[in-house]
Formats: sequence, C-alpha cells, structure tokens
Amino acid sequence: MDTIHAIRVEEVRDKVEDKHFYVVYIEINETIKIIGKSKSKPQLIRYISEVY
Repeated sequence: MDTIHAIRVEEVRDKVEDKHFYVVYIEINETIKIIGKSKSKPQLIRYISEVY
C-alpha cells in the first residue's frame, strides 16, 4: 500500500510571463507527482468515512 504524505495546492503568480494558475500535486512514497494545473482555484473538500 502506498504512503501519501501530502496533497497540496500551490498558487503560482508568474509576473515575468504575466500568468496566474494553481498546481495540484501529491507526495506519495517520497516522490512528488503533479496531478494537474488549473486557471481557477480548486475547491478543497475533506471527507471522513467510517466503516462499521
């Protein structure tokens, strides 16, 4: 089973190229993988599941 250390959203404001976007990435098994880039701010939602 994989170990997920963090899921992050980074806001990028590139003033040199006049760009503004968000990068979503995951740190899994000590490796960082970019999930995607977005012009709009992603909505962050947390769910908790309980199994009985």
